Amino acid sequence: MKIGAALGFNLIDYPGKIAAVAFTPGCNYRCPHCHAAPLLAGAKDLGDQGFLDYLDTVKEWVTGVTICGGEPTLQEGLIPFIEQVRARNLSVKLDTNGSSPRVLERLLGAGLVDYVAMDVKGPRFLWPATAGVEGHEEAMSESLRLVSRFPVYEFRTTVAPVVRGGGEISFLTVQEMSAAARLVVQATGSDAHKYYVQKFVPRKDGLLDKRLESFPETPPLLLQEIHQEVLKHLPNTQLRG
Repeated sequence: MKIGAALGFNLIDYPGKIAAVAFTPGCNYRCPHCHAAPLLAGAKDLGDQGFLDYLDTVKEWVTGVTICGGEPTLQEGLIPFIEQVRARNLSVKLDTNGSSPRVLERLLGAGLVDYVAMDVKGPRFLWPATAGVEGHEEAMSESLRLVSRFPVYEFRTTVAPVVRGGGEISFLTVQEMSAAARLVVQATGSDAHKYYVQKFVPRKDGLLDKRLESFPETPPLLLQEIHQEVLKHLPNTQLRG
């Protein structure tokens, strides 16, 4: 499996675990606010064996591995890699955009992933704009249902600027985030999900759409208003900085 970058173990990327992080290069989305632009094109392949060797050197401390990207489910060697990680008695967390429900179904059936975090790209009618591509709506809806069957999971949405018709750019609104929350409930048949509302943080020379680099962080008042509205549909919603 290709690994474009690796991050030393930390307590942030996998709640409740001391986790090493493997970033996979390549993605089938082009989210305008994406911070991972350097990994999407021309990233060097560090190789999975090097990462596995690293895990062997920190086995006294590390209790989990987070696989993110990019989009990990695009990697042909993902399942064998996860099997090797689990052979080291480590828990696995997968971050995904939900575009590959068949891969998620295989991982679920084999019991290979302990925790899944799926990005919800706002309300469905905005997905082509927020994901930067068209044609993945049915796949993402199916993935919402699959992810909710994993042992531990979360859904999350970044309240980012959206490039709208006519070139207008503005943050996701309270009404749009309410629609995203209702979509999760409709797709899964439940409101008992952990859902994180995240702020957008600009990054100079690192976003896919350079126009967004001049935007500020998501206004705190907007985040609070969104939180209060989304709680009506998903009672386990939390704000994440």
